[in-house]
Amino acid sequence: ELCAVAVAVVGPVAVLGREELEKEVVQQEALLHGFQRENERLTLELRAAREAARVVEARHAAEMTRLNAERLTEADSVLRAERASEGHRSALLAAHSRADEADERRDAAEAAARREASERRELEQRLPGLRPR
Repeated sequence: ELCAVAVAVVGPVAVLGREELEKEVVQQEALLHGFQRENERLTLELRAAREAARVVEARHAAEMTRLNAERLTEADSVLRAERASEGHRSALLAAHSRADEADERRDAAEAAARREASERRELEQRLPGLRPR
């Protein structure tokens, strides 16, 4: 008789438990689906940010190469002007000025490249654990 009472009490509880479990499974699947969509969106965003950073880095590298070549040209002008007679003093001063300007442009480009790299690292830190597929 005690067993019959236990079965009678457990029977409806088991049915309610099953329905609640099914609801929970549906809710968990919906959450999982939402997380997967968000992960895919963030992964695409990270890929786009990395590609943009790669393009910017390539542009900065090309600019650095150009500025370094410009600096070498100006340095060569300085050397030639230094070897020239005193009458070429103004050319020497102008060449020094252009060399200084080239240095300033190069320094500005380097600073911009460092800022871009820092921004890329910050973005990657804000999106931890994401790795493009």
